[in-house]
Order: sequence, then C-alpha cells, then structure tokens
Amino acid sequence: MIIATAGHVDHGKTSLIKALTGVDTDRLAEEKRRGLSIELGFAWLAVEGGPPLGFVDVPGHERFISTMLAGVAAVDLALLVVAADDGPMPQTLEHLAILRLLGVEQLVLVISRCDLVENERQQALSVELAELLSEQGWPDAPQFAVSSLTGQGLDVLREHLLNGAREHQRRVVAGHARLMVDRRFSIDGAGCVVTGTLISGRIESGQSLFGNGHSLRVRGLQMAGNNATQIEAGQRCALNLAGDIDAAQPQRGDWLTEVAVAGSSRLDVALTQLPDSHWHRGVLQLHLGTGVHPLRAVILQEGQPALAQLLLEQPVQALWGDRFIIRDPAANQTLGGGRVLDPQGLQRGRSKPERLALLRHWQKADGPRAALLAALQQAPVALDGFAVRFNLTQGEQRQLLDELRHSAASIELLDAARQHWLMLAGQIDSAWARLHQRLQDWHAAHPERLGPGEGELALASTLQLPLVLGRALLQRWHGEGRLRRQAWAWHLPEHQPQLLAEDRALLERVSAQLLPSGLRPPIVGELSQALGIELETLKAFLRRMQRAGELIAVAPNRYYLPEQVDGLVAVARQLVADSPSGSFNAAEYRDASGIGRNLTIQVLEYLDRAGVTRFAREQRFLVAG
Repeated sequence: MIIATAGHVDHGKTSLIKALTGVDTDRLAEEKRRGLSIELGFAWLAVEGGPPLGFVDVPGHERFISTMLAGVAAVDLALLVVAADDGPMPQTLEHLAILRLLGVEQLVLVISRCDLVENERQQALSVELAELLSEQGWPDAPQFAVSSLTGQGLDVLREHLLNGAREHQRRVVAGHARLMVDRRFSIDGAGCVVTGTLISGRIESGQSLFGNGHSLRVRGLQMAGNNATQIEAGQRCALNLAGDIDAAQPQRGDWLTEVAVAGSSRLDVALTQLPDSHWHRGVLQLHLGTGVHPLRAVILQEGQPALAQLLLEQPVQALWGDRFIIRDPAANQTLGGGRVLDPQGLQRGRSKPERLALLRHWQKADGPRAALLAALQQAPVALDGFAVRFNLTQGEQRQLLDELRHSAASIELLDAARQHWLMLAGQIDSAWARLHQRLQDWHAAHPERLGPGEGELALASTLQLPLVLGRALLQRWHGEGRLRRQAWAWHLPEHQPQLLAEDRALLERVSAQLLPSGLRPPIVGELSQALGIELETLKAFLRRMQRAGELIAVAPNRYYLPEQVDGLVAVARQLVADSPSGSFNAAEYRDASGIGRNLTIQVLEYLDRAGVTRFAREQRFLVAG
C-alpha cells in the first residue's frame, strides 16, 4: 500500500512521516537549511504479516507543485495534512483538487500541530474540514488530530494505517509491466538505480525492459530496502539497471516497460475543467505519470467531463485509463485533469459524431471488454492496435476473445496484412451484400468482360472497410466459392463473358497457336505473321480478350491462356515445395521452366504483380492464399 502526503507548505507533512516511521524524508542540505521539502521523500513502515507501507512525502510549496504531482501520480491513499493553527490554505485546496482529478479514492484527514490550539478551535476546524471534504468527494474521510511534537494521536493514526494496509485489496496483476520512474541516482559498485511505482504487470530480477526505446536489464530489485526477486503491480521498488544507459535516461518522468510502447503526440481524453479555471490556447503543462510535457488543448465536445485532444510537442507514452493533470505554468495554476481514452488520437475526423460517441463509450467502459464491444459496433477493430492501447498481454487477448465468443455477440477473427482483425458477423454479411451488388451491376454494364480489377472495383469504398481487410475478405470469399478470380479480374461464379461470334472464332485460332507452345508462347509479332492478321488489329483483339478474361498479358508482347498461367504458378509452387528455405531465385525458375532468362524475369515480375509471389533478399516466396 502506497500513501502520499498532501497539504499546504509548513503544515507538518515531513514531521508527521518522521513521527510515524522514524525516517526524515528531507535528505537534501537545502531542505534542512530552509526547513521545507523540495524533492520527493520516501519512507517505509513495517506491517506484520504483509508487505510494508510505503510513504511518499511531497512538497507543499506552490513552486514545487510539479514535484508534488510526481509523488501522488500512483498512490492508494492520501494523508491530507492541515495545521490546526492555520486551517485550510491555498495549497490545501489545490492539492485536494489534484487528488480528486487523479482518482484517489481513499483520503485520511490529519489535523496537525494540535498542541498549539485550544480544543474549541480544533473542534471548529474539524467541522469546517469535514464539510470541505464532503464537497470535494470524500464525505466519509476519517479524521485524526495529532501533534508530531508531543506524540498526541500518532499511535491511533499509525494503527489505523496499519489496519488499512492489512485489509488493502492489492491491484490485480495484469497487463505488461509499466513502471513510472520518480528518482534516479548512482551507487558505487552498482551503478544506475531508479525508484518508482509499478502500475501494472510484474518485474523480476534479470528481466529485460524498455525505456524510451533503449534496452535495459534489471540487475537487482529492492523493496523497503530489502532485496526482492519479484515486484508486482501497486508496489514501490528500486531497480538496479544495466544496459543502454546514459546521463539523459532513464530519469524522472520516464516509463520502463516490458514491451516497447509507441509514443503519441495526440491524446484523446476525458477532461474535467476546474471551476474558475482560465483556459487559453497557449502552451500549458501536462503532468502524466511522473513526467511534465508542454501541450495545447483542443475541446472536442463540451460536457462533464468534456472530450478533448491534447496536442504535445513531443510524443509521450500513454495508455487507456492513465490519469493526468493540466496546469498553466505562467499562472502557476491547476486547470483540470482527467483520463486518457485513446493514446493514439486521430488527426483527421477527431470531431466526427461517431468518433465522439466511441470516446464516450470508452469513457464509461469499465475495462477492455466493454471498450472492444463498443468499438466493434462501429467498425472492425485491429486487435493488435487495441491490445497496445489497453495494455493487454497475449494471454489476456486470448481470454478476451474466448469471453466474447461465448457471449451473445457473433465475432469473427481475420488475418490481414500480418494483423489480426475482429469483425461482427453482421458486418461481414453487409460487406458481401455490397460487393455482390457491385459485381452484379458491373457485369450487367460490361457483359463482354470477365470482371473488374481491384482498382475498378473501388474495393475500400465498396466494402466500406480498410483496404487490407477488404483484400483479406476477397480471399476468404474466393476460398468459399462465392467469388472467382482470373489474373487481375474478379467476377461472380455464374458470370461468363458474352463474346461476339467473330471474336470467338478468332480466339480459337489464337488458342491453337498458343497452347502447343507450353510455357513459352509466341510473341505478338510472331502471332500476327502466323495468323495473317495486321499487327495493330491483333493487338486490339488481344487486349479485348484480356478484358474478357480469355487471355492474360504476362508481358507487354506475350499473351498466355489461363491454363498456361496455371502452369507458370505450378512451377513456382514446386520449387518452393522442394526448397529447404521455402523460396527460389530467378536462375532456379529459369532452369525448372526452360523458358529462358529474359522471359523468366518477365514471368516472375508478373507473378509478383498478381500476388502469387513476393520478392525479398533476391529470393521469391509464395504469398499465402
């Protein structure tokens, strides 16, 4: 359990931690000299039969709000400290607003320096603060009156915190490991050490981590000053790191993650604006995790909370649900805060009604399952991108899919362009209906042609799907027999081109010249001489037969019958089947086909264009499907 202090400067936060734990968290000489906290301080309190209580002591001075925010970014409980002889002050109110915006649910009120006031003053202050906390969202916050000087009330407060630690429900260990770094230092003989709170997942000694794209390794772990082999979500720890480390990183504000997380300069968020806050279009400050980043805020939809997009000067790492605070650095004022809804905000279409509706669903969602179902109602979902946004491990993705498949929703998983896509069965049916109608209309308008190519089909707009997903569905429907494809042309199975009688007769004569030549048919000029037909007249006819699907132009001057093209494909498939590497090169194809070097190059380029093969590292591989 992690506890942070909050409250106005010089209200006794550091003295309280020292009285509870015996640790003076003011470790800097400047802090000793000035008598106020400047940096974060850390202390531990042992809990019998359980993990220790971790305390984070934050500065109260308004000049150090950024440091205070880094300290309360991920805590389970806050101790709001109010001096009895002062009462609530400006930083008391600002700290309360920050705790509310960060979603800190548990708060304990500590009235400090009670030895300096009469009982009547203490009782009146207690009533005043209870009303204030009720207005701010903590109507049942327990109160303790203490004096760090005389020891009054400390034992009762300590016992309350220990009981809370024993009853504390630890966070569910889920997702990839994410640790927010709040301090970095070096130890002789050990090197770089960082401290921070693990937000999700677990970290083990020897594990590899990523920090700003750099590869790191955990040499050792400590919790509460003791060596540990494993740290789980919700715990503070110190990590001794090795690997790609320099003076610039890692530092406070960085994330250490189990998997590389892509940064984003656009965050779509649910934003709560504080009353009487003065927003402007200039540069503001985003406090996310333990980092501070300049930003501009654009309101997408008014409301409580509003929907907004945060535009950052540099990409940041964020995930769905991350809490943040926005401040005006010039006025030194907290303006508001909220939760990240989509860490990969849209540049175009960010204010469309359907986009705003999805963000509202994601604002209300209690987890990935509800968010995924909401997204699927609008459009297919790229599972890999969704898993990154919601920090899902491979096992959690499988579990989520299993749950959805057993629910009322009929969801299908498709592979497209090396990505996994989820679609509702009804969306697939609707896409097929649109494509079927499009092909029927096309065949009626062009009865003499076999079918349109992908470009003529206007696949993306016809199916109203991403192009890669549309292509995957074409292959699926082709495999199911709903569609047929010849070379580049797609057509319905029942459609046959209606050739004119003279074209049919000439096609038979051309076929008689092509078929006996196997995989090396004559070039157009040779055909012209053999048939006694003018060259330009023959070329026009061949192009017409290509559109009808009766002939295929493998090269500009060489046409094949469809069954001859099947023979070219069969050679490629046999070479792959016989190759240990599952690939072949041009020389191997030339030798196997016997068609010569120049034609081999033309044939292989055609097979690449037709999507039969792909070229990589001077080798060719078969394309799935």
